[in-house]
Amino acid sequence: MRLAVVAVLVAFIAAFAASLSPAFSWEIRSMNEQIEKTNVLVSNVCSGTVISAKHRLVLTAHHCITHNLREVIKTEIDPKTGEIKERKVMETAPMFIEIRKVQDYDVVALERREAKIVGYNALFDIALLQVVDTSWKPEMEAPLAPDDFEFLRGKPVFAVGNPAIEFDNSVTTGIISAPARKVDFGNGIKFPMFQHSANTIGGNSGGAIYNDEGQIIGTLTGGMRGADISFAIPIVFTKALLKQLGFADVIKN
Repeated sequence: MRLAVVAVLVAFIAAFAASLSPAFSWEIRSMNEQIEKTNVLVSNVCSGTVISAKHRLVLTAHHCITHNLREVIKTEIDPKTGEIKERKVMETAPMFIEIRKVQDYDVVALERREAKIVGYNALFDIALLQVVDTSWKPEMEAPLAPDDFEFLRGKPVFAVGNPAIEFDNSVTTGIISAPARKVDFGNGIKFPMFQHSANTIGGNSGGAIYNDEGQIIGTLTGGMRGADISFAIPIVFTKALLKQLGFADVIKN
C-alpha cells in the first residue's frame, strides 16, 4: 500500500514538473543541425538565414545591405528624337556570406560565397540575397511559419544569429512581449514589428526569429541595449517580397 502511494506521488510530481517546463516541438538536435546549416554571416556585419536551397536564397535585414546600394544617374539618348535623358537607377555591389564550422572549440572550416542582392523592401527592413555560384547546394533551408501563426504574448521564441560577429551560430530564447509595434529607429520610418525578450546585440541584425517548431516567424531589426527588448519584422512581409520577386514556391504553406 505504501509503495503504491509513493508511486502515485512520484507520478504526480513528474506531471507537475512537466507542466512547468515548456514543451517545444523543436527537438534539440534538430535545432542544432538547422542553426549550423542555415545561419550565415552577411559580409561580416550581420546575420542571415538560408531559406531556399533551390534558389540559394538568404534572408537578412535591409539595413545590412545599405552600404552595397548606391543611386547613380544614367544618361540615355532617345533613338527616335535624339533627346538626351537622365534617370536615376539603383546599383548594387556584390556581397558575400560565410558559414563557419567549429570543432574542438576552434573554427576548422570557413565557407565564403559571393552573393548578390535580388530584392529588398526598405519600408519593412528586409532583403534577399542570392548566392551567385549556381553549383552551390545548401545542406538545409529554414522553413517559414504558416500564415495562420498567431503572434500572442507569452509564446516562446528563439533568436538565432551572430552577436558581435565573433559569436556565430548563437541562440537565445525568450517570449513574444508584444504582438504589434511600430518603431522608428531614427530614420523617419516606422517599421511594423513584434517585440520579444530573446537577448540580441549588434551582429544579430538580419538573423531569424523562430517559433518553438523551428519555423521563422520574423527577421531581427534591432533592440534596446541593456534590456531584453528586441524587435523583429513579421514573416508575412518576407513572403510578400518572395512573391513579388517570383519565388513564391519558397512559401510552402
